[in-house]
Amino acid sequence: ERIRIWDMVSSYIQKHLLLHKGVRIPTLGSFDVVPTHIQVGNKKVTVQRPVFHLARNLAVHNLMEYKAYLPGNKELKPLKYAEVAAAASVSRRKVEICIQGTMSLLSQCMGKGENVALVLKGMGVLLIEDRTVQMNFYSDFLEKITAR
Repeated sequence: ERIRIWDMVSSYIQKHLLLHKGVRIPTLGSFDVVPTHIQVGNKKVTVQRPVFHLARNLAVHNLMEYKAYLPGNKELKPLKYAEVAAAASVSRRKVEICIQGTMSLLSQCMGKGENVALVLKGMGVLLIEDRTVQMNFYSDFLEKITAR
């Protein structure tokens, strides 16, 4: 059941990022897309790339976060638990408990200095290794984002 819920959370985030809308997951962090300029031949091209920013409550573990740029003036909508619940065929409360439980476990592991990996199906892996935070997006997901 937890896997199904997190798969639906991942699906929710992907859907919003593909529409270039950010999502905030309370106690985990924020996902968004930002414009990035890349050189293609002798032209500069602007593409959208996904970024992740760790929530403050997890950052208290003396982590060194990759400083992904998130626009400061952009209001990110929180994850809609009811939408995830409907997609996972569970109650809204179960979704809340699942996310809170997972975040509590992540926080405990980080507090002990343990390495952590949170797989977001179809998107990538959030890695916390040696107190360094990195969201590694899958290449096929990056291709979908930049194609839009």
